[in-house]
Order: sequence, then structure tokens, then C-alpha cells
Amino acid sequence: MLAKFAKTSYARSLIEASLDPLVTISADGKIMDVNSATEKVTGVPRKELIGSNFSNYFTDPQKAQDGYRLAFSQGKVTDYPLAICHASGKITEVLYNATVYRDEDGNIAGIFAAARDVTALKKAQSELEAAILHMQLIREMTDLLQSCQKMDEAYPIMKAAFTRLFPESNGGLFMLDAAGNSLVMADCWGDIRLEAVFNPDECWGMRRGRIHLAGCCNSINPVCGHVRADAGPYLCIPLLAHARGLGLIYIEPRFADPNGDGIERMLSIAEAAADSARLALANLTLREELHELSIRDPLTGLFNRRFLEEVLDRELLRMRRSEQMLAVAMIDIDHFKIFNDNYGHDAGDEVLKKTGHLLNGFREGSDIVCRYGGEEFVVVTTEVDPQKILRRLEGLRLEVEHLSVKFGNQQLPNLSVSIGVAIFPEHGSNRIELLNRADQALYVAKEAGRNRLVVAG
Repeated sequence: MLAKFAKTSYARSLIEASLDPLVTISADGKIMDVNSATEKVTGVPRKELIGSNFSNYFTDPQKAQDGYRLAFSQGKVTDYPLAICHASGKITEVLYNATVYRDEDGNIAGIFAAARDVTALKKAQSELEAAILHMQLIREMTDLLQSCQKMDEAYPIMKAAFTRLFPESNGGLFMLDAAGNSLVMADCWGDIRLEAVFNPDECWGMRRGRIHLAGCCNSINPVCGHVRADAGPYLCIPLLAHARGLGLIYIEPRFADPNGDGIERMLSIAEAAADSARLALANLTLREELHELSIRDPLTGLFNRRFLEEVLDRELLRMRRSEQMLAVAMIDIDHFKIFNDNYGHDAGDEVLKKTGHLLNGFREGSDIVCRYGGEEFVVVTTEVDPQKILRRLEGLRLEVEHLSVKFGNQQLPNLSVSIGVAIFPEHGSNRIELLNRADQALYVAKEAGRNRLVVAG
């Protein structure tokens, strides 16, 4: 009855009134009638659709047939997921709701099915799921960055996060040097072809203090001076915190349509990730600076006594495990009080700075040089040859003799130092023993006339 009814103009008008694809299917799976929405979604004229097998127009014909049989056995199906394939190849995700209809004798004559296009819904759902994953990844990156103890630990974390946020992208992380005059590559990924060092003024993102997108969207944004002309679409994401420049994230993203709506999503992700990264890096930088201040002597720039005591214990443990030797040299500037008394404390400070600079230049490999207090310095070296250690320290003593120190217009008297040396494990098994033995050797050197090196007896 319904099939006959569908042939009337009234029935046709009802079918055509629906914006969703509607179709009637016979008991043997043939299409009996469709509306114009079905023609549109399949790209096939109504006259060709009628009489053809309904499952021919889906990406998975077997799944369509299974749904058809399910409707026959249960009387209906609700929100059955299928994908219609347009003649051009375009895919439309739909949910089918179907119910059987009967003839005048009450026998099942076929199925009446309506499809609801859920492409936009699925796209929105997919975008929401991706956004949630992106936020989870950004939170994970932030947590890891906040646990970093030094900047070098942060770089691989940021690289891993940004390669997942922007798959198949090329990119790099650049950090400002101490002087703030250059951006230096700290890490990179993909096929990036940028200079490892460039001037921050070459980057429009750094100049403007915000994300700079160029090479797409018909944008008038100029290409940065540090970017090659054929780079294509790229992002420069400045890392600024409290009006202070930290660095730059450079990304060459990959997307299907450089002028599509994916740009806004990409910018949103980039901004969220950069916000988290810049705050975490700013905190890490501050912690590093505070730690550096706590372990450095402000006058000479050398490590201080606190740092020596921390590191020497670790070095002794390492030497004990590897069965290697270690030397501790305590160095004292001879007659330092004369400089303070005769030329003033500023002149004495200049002597300390010059001596500290010389000692810092003496350092090799893993050597540690510290200002121990007043006019005393300590050098820790892990050189394996004791005779070479003593030759180096004797050479240092001779260098001090030739050190020229000027204060204002005055040439200060020549310097000399006395050096006491203790060697692990021969002269002590721990930090306190070694420092005491080195101090005793220093006392012997001073009592013997100063300007000499004495090894603990």
C-alpha cells in the first residue's frame, strides 16, 4: 500500500519536503523510490537509482546489507552508521533510521529509510577530541618543564611536544644568548634549513612580540630575514615573559589547505603551547639564575665555598668508584693585606679579580676553581698523573709572578701565591681530610718563605 501511496503526487511532495535523503527499498534490496536529497548525496539521477541495489552506494556494501537484514528481522534499526559514496568519490557519513512497511495483506513489502548527515557532527567531535588531546599534551609538557632543574633538560621535552602537536612539521627551538644579541638553535626537528644563529631583529615575531604567520592565507605578513624565501607557510612564536625575551619557536607546519579553516586551530594550539612553554621557561631561567647566584662569588665570578663543598663530595664518590685519584690545591695570595692597607680595598678587590681570572683560565676539562674565602682559592682537578698535576700547579705559580695588575693609574706590586696540595686517596679519604691536609701544606709553604708549592707530607 505504501509503495502505491508513494506514487501519488501527495506522497512525492512529502518525500521531497525532507532535507535528509529518503529511500524505499523492496524486499529483495532494490531501490523503489528516492527523494532529491538522495540524488544529491549519491550524485546519481533518480531514474538510475530506482531498480538498482541500494548497497551499491555505500563505502561498505556488506555493512549496508547487514543493516538491511537487521531492519527486516527486528522491524527497524536506529542510528545505523554508514558512509555514502558520491559518484565523484566524496564520502558522506550518515546515521540511518529504517523501518519496515507492509502491503494491504499485512506482509512486509520493504523498508523505508531516512539518512541523517553527521559529517559536520563527526568533524566537530573529531576536532573536540583532538583539542582535548592537545590540551593534555600541553599540560604534560608544562608539568615536565616545571620539573626541569636546568635549561638543557627542557629542550628535548619541548621538541617532543611540538612534533606531536604539529605532525610532519619542520621546526626549531632558538634561545637568546646571555647578551641578548643572538638567537641560537637549541634543538630542531624535521628538515629545517635555517641558520643556527641569527639576529633577533631579523624576526618579525620577535619584533612585534606575538606569533608571526607568513607564506599562507593570502597574508600580507612579510617573510622574516632569517627564513629562506621558498620555506612556504611558517610560524615564528616568540617566547617572551615579563617583557623579557627568552627565545623563539619556529615551525613549518603541514596541512592540506594552507588557506583553510585549519589555520585558526593551528594558531590556537600554537598560542596555548607557547603560553605554557614561556612561563615554564621563565621560571626555569629564574631558578637557574638564583642557583647561579647562590654558588658564584660575585667579585671574581668563580664558584664559592658552598659549591665546592657540594661538588667535592660527589667527585670523591666518583673517584672512589672508578679508583682514580683527585688533587685539592689550596692557593693563597701572599701578603694580600699590604694591598688593602697601602692601596685601599678597591685595589685589593682588583687583585682578587685578576687572580680569579687567571685561575679560571688555568682550568682544564672537569677542573673546579673556587674562591674559598678572603684571598684563598681552591682548585680541584681529576688529572690521573700526579706529576702532571704538580707541573701544572707550579706553572700556575709562575704565571702569577708575571701577572700585571693596575688600579687606576697605579701599577701595583708583583703578586705571588703559596700553594698547598693534598691528593686523594693518599692524603685523605673525604672532603674534610683533604682540605685540612691541603691547608696544612699551605701553612708549610708560607712558613718556608711563601711563593712556593708544597705537597702534604
